[in-house]
Amino acid sequence: MAEALRLLVVQETDWLQRGPHQQHHLFERLSLRGHTVVAVDFEMLYTPWPKAPLLARRAEWQGVARALPAAQVRVVRPPTLRLPGIARLVSVGTFHHELQRLAAQLQPQVLVNYALSTGLPALALARRRHIPMLMHVIDALHTLVPARSARWIARQVERYLLRNAHHTLYINQTLQDYGEALGAASTRASTIRTGVDLQRFHPRNDAREVRRAHGFAADDVVLVFTGWLYEFSGLDAVMHALQQLPPHVRLLIVGSGSAEQRLRALQQSLGLGVRVVFAGQQPYSQMPAVLAAADVCLLHSEVNAVTRHIVPIKVYEYMASGKPVLAAQLPGLQREVPPGNGILYAPAAALQQTLQQLLDPAVRATAGGQARSFTEKYCDWEALTDEFEALLQRVAGTAA
Repeated sequence: MAEALRLLVVQETDWLQRGPHQQHHLFERLSLRGHTVVAVDFEMLYTPWPKAPLLARRAEWQGVARALPAAQVRVVRPPTLRLPGIARLVSVGTFHHELQRLAAQLQPQVLVNYALSTGLPALALARRRHIPMLMHVIDALHTLVPARSARWIARQVERYLLRNAHHTLYINQTLQDYGEALGAASTRASTIRTGVDLQRFHPRNDAREVRRAHGFAADDVVLVFTGWLYEFSGLDAVMHALQQLPPHVRLLIVGSGSAEQRLRALQQSLGLGVRVVFAGQQPYSQMPAVLAAADVCLLHSEVNAVTRHIVPIKVYEYMASGKPVLAAQLPGLQREVPPGNGILYAPAAALQQTLQQLLDPAVRATAGGQARSFTEKYCDWEALTDEFEALLQRVAGTAA
C-alpha cells in the first residue's frame, strides 16, 4: 500500500465554485485513499467593493467534496481586498503568509501548484523549506489573463515557474510541448490525461426527467452545451446554424458566464424562442442526467490561444455518456482524441452541414458508441489516479 502523503495544493481560482476540474477529481480520490489534502484558493467570483465589504477575510472549510460525496479536502482561503485589479496582487502577499503557516502546521511532502501569481510565493516556500514542487499544467496559464497588456509579464512568470519546478505534469501532449517550449525540463516532465467517472457517466442513465423538465419531445434532437459561457464558446455560431435546421432541433445551455446576456439577446433577435433553453449553472451531481438528455454534445468553441491546448473534462463526460460530440478543430483535442473516436471535428464553415449529418440517428449511435469505447480504454479516473499517486510518491522522494 502506498505511503500516505501530506499534500499542499495552490491555485488562483475558486475551489468551491469553479469546476470540478482535474484537481478536484484527483485530490478527492487521493483523500479517499488516506492522503491529507489541503488546498489554498482564491475567491475568483467575488462581488467588488463597495457592493460587498472591502476586506475578504480568511476563510476555511473542512471536508470539502465537489466530485465525490465522501471526499475530505480542507480548503483555506487567505484574505484579500475585493478590488478588481488589486485583489490578486494583495493575494500574493497574503498567500505568502498563509503558506508559511500551513507549511509549519502540515509539513507537506509535495506542493502542487496550478497558479501564476500565487505560484510565486508557492515556489519561494518550496525552495525555502526544500519541499518538491509539482507544477500541474491544465491550461496555457498566461493566455487566461484578461488584460492583454499583462500577458507578456504573465508569460514570463509562467516560464519562471515551469523552469524551476521539481517536476512538471500536463494533461495532454500538446500542453507538454508548450511547457517544454517555455523551458520546462523534458527529463522532469510527465503527462497524465484527463479522465471520467465511467460509472457515473454512462449511456444507460435515464434521460426522461431532464427532457420532461425542459419540455423536450421524444422526437426532438437536443444539442447540449455545459460549462462556463466564455465569449469564445462558439454558441452564437450554433444558434445561427439552428435557424437553418428543422424546428425539432433544440439547444440546451447548462452554465453561466460572461457571454450569457449577449447569447440571450441573440436568442431573441434570431427569433429562436423555446428552441433555446438556458438552464443556468447546475450542481455537478445533476450532470449525468443532463448529458443523458442530450442527442449531441457541443464543444464548437473558437480556436484561439486559450482553446488550442485544452482538453476539457466535460468532453470525456460527454463521451462516456455515449454521446457524439461536435467540436471545433482544436489542436490539443484532436491530438488526444483522433477522428473516428466519437468526436466530429468541424471547421466553422461546415458547422451547419455537420449538424445536419448528426440528425441521422444511425450516425449518432455509431459516434456515441465509439466515444464510450474510447473512454473505457483510456479515461478511467481510478486508473489515472493510480498514475498520479505514483508520480507524487516519486516526487516526494526527491526532497533534499
